[in-house]
Amino acid sequence: MLTIVSPAAPQRTSLKSHSAKVALIAALCAGTAFAGVATLTIFGRTFIISTSSKPVIKPAVKAPTGGSTTSPSPSPVPVPLRSGLGLNLTSAIYYSGERALMNLAQGSGGWMWQASWSAPWGVLDTGRLDGTDTVKSLSPGEVAHLPLLPPEGAYGTAPVRVRCSWAGKGTLAPGGIVSAVSQGANSFEFDWAPAKNGEVMPARVTLSATDPSDPVRKIDCREKSASTTALFSPDFVQSLAGYRLVRFLDWQNVNQNATVTWATRPTLDSQDQSGARGVAVEYMVGLANEAGVDPWFTMPWNADDTYIRRFAEYVRDNLASGRVAYVEMSNEVWNYAFPVTGQARDEGLAAGLSTNSHEAMLRRYAEKSAAMHRIWTDVFKANPGRLVRVVSVQSANAWTAETVLGFRDTAQYVDAVATAPYFGGALFDDARAGWTNLDQIFAWLGADVDAAIARGVESKAIATRFGKRSIAYEGGQHILNRTNLPLLTSIQRDPRMYDLYKKYLSGWQKQVGDTMTLFNSTSPISQHGAWGLREYAGQPLAQTPKRRAAVDYNNAVY
Repeated sequence: MLTIVSPAAPQRTSLKSHSAKVALIAALCAGTAFAGVATLTIFGRTFIISTSSKPVIKPAVKAPTGGSTTSPSPSPVPVPLRSGLGLNLTSAIYYSGERALMNLAQGSGGWMWQASWSAPWGVLDTGRLDGTDTVKSLSPGEVAHLPLLPPEGAYGTAPVRVRCSWAGKGTLAPGGIVSAVSQGANSFEFDWAPAKNGEVMPARVTLSATDPSDPVRKIDCREKSASTTALFSPDFVQSLAGYRLVRFLDWQNVNQNATVTWATRPTLDSQDQSGARGVAVEYMVGLANEAGVDPWFTMPWNADDTYIRRFAEYVRDNLASGRVAYVEMSNEVWNYAFPVTGQARDEGLAAGLSTNSHEAMLRRYAEKSAAMHRIWTDVFKANPGRLVRVVSVQSANAWTAETVLGFRDTAQYVDAVATAPYFGGALFDDARAGWTNLDQIFAWLGADVDAAIARGVESKAIATRFGKRSIAYEGGQHILNRTNLPLLTSIQRDPRMYDLYKKYLSGWQKQVGDTMTLFNSTSPISQHGAWGLREYAGQPLAQTPKRRAAVDYNNAVY
């Protein structure tokens, strides 16, 4: 297994950022360390608590008495442009295992900082950066660092020659496990060391001086042999061949639930495309055009109307002809593992949308989704067929879907209802916690694939009642084993995982028949899950049973 390490970087616990949060919430609720699934009553409310690989804390829902939802009016279900497979892209940050951006200096997650060479590492205060993430000034002795995104070759056995260039005046040098450094005018080159003992060697650029009147900026690092103008790794673009769409959840960093404005958004000139502000819309639309895929955007909950309209206008004006934009409000607002859910609940209660907190949350999500979709609908009014307006609800949960779609006029602004029909999430729960026999495990997983598809069929029936498409915003295996990482690794790499994915995808195609968006493109296996179709950029297809199944499925469908 290849993992990414950077001794100087801050410790991250999970690429699915809510995993650690949920574990903390569960511990606070139960008073002990918790793993598995259980029900718990707190202050008179019943909760289902799960710390499976995509952990969820959610109320055990039922329709509240006295609540009202509008009954659906049957109408024809929109016909999808074509059935196909979508893919959630993992974060563009340097430790994700993915290499999407050609500029290796744009995946840092932000500047690190030391008061002196011997001082502890910290995060450079954003107040010391301008709007393009350029360091405005450094005091004598201070240093700032940008971790670099590993190129595909860094996972191999030979050094990779990298060239960095920049504008402005100052002192910039390479750091980490590098060699053969040569310096030029506003540039340097170095050899990035190959992987060692299964670990990718870290590299960074270090800024030790900058002229406030002409600061070091526009830092660009890429393979010396690479195109100097390419925005995306050709290997990454090629890896998307055959997919119908890509979902930009983690590129947009929506789960942070930050307040965003159009004036402070990231642009093509932003040094960091992987931090709190996420990736620039120009990059997302550019990737959709270059890779020939439809983009799926997740709008930040705390974005104002100006941001939403300007974002939609940019997509309308720059997305290639023939491409279709999918859009939804935030991500899994029904899921209490995310901070947006508590905000939606509080806003719904404050607005008097319901006296039941869970229903108030869902109705507020419906209200917020409809408001956002009205803006996109207006922007795309000249060509509405290029827009798919999505709401996401809990898989096979009729009440949550009915509450969202039945609230006021929400259904008029929705084209597709999306769910996440994962399989395998309960594999190591309860009596199965000690299972280690792979034959036994894969027999159980095969049956759970059938159960996941059955939930998809239920969700489709609900969407059809409202005349909507039924699609999946996430899907795939959902297996977590925090105490036995070797076993989890063996399961993920077992050839039978290929068979499970083929069964899963063909079952979805035959019984649901619309877009399935797998989660996710690339992630290393860890105690927090094994989300990626592959573990690292450039991993041989033969070593990736999940990705191989997706590739073969795409080849068969198209």
